[in-house]
Amino acid sequence: MKYQLPTLATLILLSTVVPASSQEVEFDPLGRDLPLESLEKLMQIQVEWIEVDAEIATELLMDEDPTQPATIRSSNAGPLRQTLQASINKGKATLIESTMVTARSGQRAKVESIYEYIYPSEYDAGSFLHSEKALGTATKQIAPQATAFETRNVGVTLEVDPVLGADDRAIELNLAPELVYLTGKESWGTHKAEGSEVEVLMPSFYTVKTTTQVCIIAGEYLLMSVQSPRDLKTGMTDPSRKVLVFVKANLIAVGMPLKK
Repeated sequence: MKYQLPTLATLILLSTVVPASSQEVEFDPLGRDLPLESLEKLMQIQVEWIEVDAEIATELLMDEDPTQPATIRSSNAGPLRQTLQASINKGKATLIESTMVTARSGQRAKVESIYEYIYPSEYDAGSFLHSEKALGTATKQIAPQATAFETRNVGVTLEVDPVLGADDRAIELNLAPELVYLTGKESWGTHKAEGSEVEVLMPSFYTVKTTTQVCIIAGEYLLMSVQSPRDLKTGMTDPSRKVLVFVKANLIAVGMPLKK
């Protein structure tokens, strides 16, 4: 039997068609059917402030790793963080504050838990009040008036610029976490006028701040700095205690199922 060319071409195409049932692939709009390395990554940056006695902090920092040369130490501060957690559980250390923010690579992120404290920063040396009388104008001095104000954020602030490395492992961090406390108010003089006294008060703040650029491995703790906390009675530096500041960055794969 002879076939016309159009009919023969049709038969060839039909013979190569794969059944529809074997071609169907369920499409996941969230990308959960994609391999892990192709998913978009986010970073969760966490900073913790832990307070201990200065002697304990010194002992922890002098604890050498026998597997490492004397001049080189691992950046992984996970064991140190676990030791401090045990001290926290026993009441020998205090977790002062912990904050976390999620960010994309190359994008600045900021998280705040603050009270905006507004206070006068400049005063008019002498304000005057004029009153008219029948025979002239009388002038009397009144209390000084504030002419400028400033705002100080009291609380915890974390601002960070994270950059994820090409290996999806190393993370570059440019960050400046800080704790700010209002410790009290100081007198800067007394103004007397018209039989009354006005005391000029200015607030005092104590800041625990770290500004640095570091490289960390995803999922590991890094000891970022060691500082002195405030004395609760005087508001000044307390050298008998130390604050160890840790940073950790976890990778998050957008759309990855929990079972992975």
